[in-house]
Amino acid sequence: MKRKVIYIVLLILFQSIGFAQTKTQLVNEGDKSFHEGDFYGSGSYYKMALDYDSLDTELVMKYAEALRLQNNYQKAEYYYGKIYLKDGGREYPKAVFWLATMQKINGDYLGSYKTWKRVKTIYRKSNSYENQKAKQEIRASAFARRAEKYRNEAVVKNIGEGVNTVASEFNPVVKDNQLFFSSLRTKKVGLDRQVLDEIYKVKLYKATIVDSNWKTEDDLPLTINSPQFHNANSCFSADETQFYFTRCDENNRCKLIVSSYKDGKWGSAKELKLNSASSTTTQPMSFYKNGKEYLFFVSDRKGGFGKLDIWYTKRKENGSFETPINAGEQVNSIDNEITPFYDLKKSRLYFSSDWHVGLGGFDIFESLGNPDRLTRPKNLGMPINSRWNDMYYFVDTITDTNYLASNREGSLTDKNATCCNDIYSVAFPEEIKPEEIEILTLEDINKYLPVTLYFHNDCPNPRTTKTTTELNYLTTYVDYMELVPTYKTEYSKGLQEMKEEEAILDIDDFFKDYVEKGVKDLDLFTQLLFLELEKGIEIELTVKGFASPLAKTDYNVKLTGRRISSLKNFLNEFENGKFKKYINSSKLSFKEEPFGEYTASKLVSDNVNDQRNSVYSRVAALERKIEIVSVSYKIQPEKKAPKIKLDKEYINLGKRKNGIPIEVKFSITNEGNAPLIIFGIEGSCSCTVVKNDETPLLSGESRIIKAAINTEQLFGKLTKTVTIKSNAIPKDKTVIINFEIIKNN
Repeated sequence: MKRKVIYIVLLILFQSIGFAQTKTQLVNEGDKSFHEGDFYGSGSYYKMALDYDSLDTELVMKYAEALRLQNNYQKAEYYYGKIYLKDGGREYPKAVFWLATMQKINGDYLGSYKTWKRVKTIYRKSNSYENQKAKQEIRASAFARRAEKYRNEAVVKNIGEGVNTVASEFNPVVKDNQLFFSSLRTKKVGLDRQVLDEIYKVKLYKATIVDSNWKTEDDLPLTINSPQFHNANSCFSADETQFYFTRCDENNRCKLIVSSYKDGKWGSAKELKLNSASSTTTQPMSFYKNGKEYLFFVSDRKGGFGKLDIWYTKRKENGSFETPINAGEQVNSIDNEITPFYDLKKSRLYFSSDWHVGLGGFDIFESLGNPDRLTRPKNLGMPINSRWNDMYYFVDTITDTNYLASNREGSLTDKNATCCNDIYSVAFPEEIKPEEIEILTLEDINKYLPVTLYFHNDCPNPRTTKTTTELNYLTTYVDYMELVPTYKTEYSKGLQEMKEEEAILDIDDFFKDYVEKGVKDLDLFTQLLFLELEKGIEIELTVKGFASPLAKTDYNVKLTGRRISSLKNFLNEFENGKFKKYINSSKLSFKEEPFGEYTASKLVSDNVNDQRNSVYSRVAALERKIEIVSVSYKIQPEKKAPKIKLDKEYINLGKRKNGIPIEVKFSITNEGNAPLIIFGIEGSCSCTVVKNDETPLLSGESRIIKAAINTEQLFGKLTKTVTIKSNAIPKDKTVIINFEIIKNN
């Protein structure tokens, strides 16, 4: 019996040794593939090793990393989550960091928000990258939850199998009806997606239009596609004589290369002197401005703000380039800013970032201005951006079709749904030009009213009792937009966590939905107004002015007068004074109604010591405005028309519990002498639903309107609006609803 026991023990021991060797071999093979950048191969090896020992946390971490780098976000989230549940972030804090990242990309914004809070706790040092990233991503999670609000009318479409494959395609560049792009394609793969090619490199390719579709011709010659390197990220110089691109070695150290290009033939490839031996230089973008060639590029060289930054330089007369200049802290961050494209026509830089507040991994942003002075970035919103990586925005000014590269769902793949980048086209609906709008009567032009313009507190010309100003409205608008960061800081001061983020986003929404929209509306309206004046019609504009109740009534009446004066100055100076002759001859006149704060909401604080609510709150900001409310003939016969009146324009609901629907009621009355038709009633977000009855309201009749607000995804202090669209003048009336959502304990 004793010998039998010894035999069994030895057998178990030998089996354990064989098991350990098998697992070790698999892990070693996985590590080798991982180091070589073959994340599918490494993932396969790690998964087989896990079949032997699923409790090895270090091995689970390796497998999760391989999945993440395969862009297999859902599986990566699952395995990072396993580590987090077991370890709590003690030995594997990076697992928590990447879990939060995966949750965001997978669309679990609330879960991501909570996990980023844990990351912030784990990495307590406020100056650490992880702590700063957590703070930024907490804000981004709140932003992403409002993604639908930032949706635009772009149509994003996969350009098809003529270019895209199950591998990765990116860096679209259009020239002379040819598409140049980069791709990492394989010829031989194993059963578990291991790459078996002897030479596995990114190459540059060219495609042409065949039957209205892009079709790949071939890869570019060896002059460009050197088999020793990855060759990618190309662009043409503005005069189309130079072809810039990137070459990267096995260690992903990249350099800028240039080749001459003429009649479809390529010159020898030469290294630019812009390169740095100790850093990566990649993703060139060339354009001409004021007779000089500018070159944007991406680099992690010294002097930057973070990892990869965007830089630019100018070409000298002798052909060399000046010392590169960082594009600045408005654009660059402590993370990565990549794939720059400068649209000279619109004076804006497009680029991608995984730091600035976005929807997923890399989002595409735009920054206005010249290379030496760029504005803070603006997210391009859905559907241009997605939950995944969106990069390489390219503007084709000839066809008005733009392009991007993305690994979003819908890309061609034989692996996981988001493994690889495809190239997509981006098209916008054609804008209606003012001269294309048919104006038959003044009712037609009144359809584009009211135009509402907003001002900072006590502007223009603070602390004066004058009723006029020398400033034009656009000057005050530019000054106002520069105060956006101050508004965010002041309005969110003293708030914690999600409430702080909601307050910041409320400010973003206000400036986007009201201040910026007002300027766009003003531009279109002035064009239409000019076309009418050209017909010889004498017109009167009715302009109302409003103020918040922070100052005394008589002061506010004079302040609103200055605001109306800034509009008149704008029209006098518009496009080199095209309205001046009409104003001077009184063919264009103004009916001014400076209401001061007579109609201001009672919700607005008048406490000078409470600037958060009296100056920087959204409710206070909504009061500081002027409105062009109507256009009329100076001499007009009596005419029948509907007139809409609301019993409530501001509704304060106080505190409400999360998850419990809110019902809001208000009444509409027709005070005119013609039937009032309500064409539609719209909430400011998908959470607000309003039913509409299009039965006309006769003169003197009223109707109760009910709005239902779904609070399941809402937190903190919020402002929602309900807009009534009708055949009255003005055509739009808005009800503002304020409330605070608290936890439903």
